[in-house]
Amino acid sequence: MQKALVIKELRESAGIVILAVFGVAYLLAELTATPIMPWQNSYLYTYPFVWDSTQTYLWYLGGALGLALGFRQTAWELSHGTYFFLLHRPISRRAVFGVKLLVGLTLLMLITALLIALFTWWSTTPGHFDAPFFLSMTVPAWRTWVALPPLYLGAFLAGIRPGRWFGSRLVPLVAGFLAAVAASNMPWFWLSAALSIAASTLLVVAIFYYVQVRDY
Repeated sequence: MQKALVIKELRESAGIVILAVFGVAYLLAELTATPIMPWQNSYLYTYPFVWDSTQTYLWYLGGALGLALGFRQTAWELSHGTYFFLLHRPISRRAVFGVKLLVGLTLLMLITALLIALFTWWSTTPGHFDAPFFLSMTVPAWRTWVALPPLYLGAFLAGIRPGRWFGSRLVPLVAGFLAAVAASNMPWFWLSAALSIAASTLLVVAIFYYVQVRDY
């Protein structure tokens, strides 16, 4: 049953994933001055990972992907009546939503890590940039990457939590965003990871609480 749920989540998220992969290609073209669109710049004038927009682009990519996945897996399914089918299968609610969270977080972290990994490969390849490059320069980008889960989880919780959309229902999303921003601005990677994990744990506990008590 879990395998079928994983396949279902991947299939229904395919459109979002395709757009996200295109986003990775577009942002990588921006960062490497290798235009794939007529309006993109073909001149590299910044130092990779240091004086460029890597972290800003990660926020664009991770934020859009996290919101899209979080609401797609929750509010969209609720509005289409899918829950009435899913939650009456011979599997617990915790297992159903656990699979959703596992798939969503995996997609978010893999796709955003792909941008960093490809840009790191480009930066370390001789002939692409005429200056020394060290892997330690990528640490700020990885701090932003590790801070993204609370944003996705905040959107997920907002999607299953009852309430008015322009009221208390979006509070978890705001909380997740603030936690993600705080984690990304920590001075050390381990501290960013610790804060992100702590915030994510609280959000997951809240998610499973609403999963158990809400009447679908």
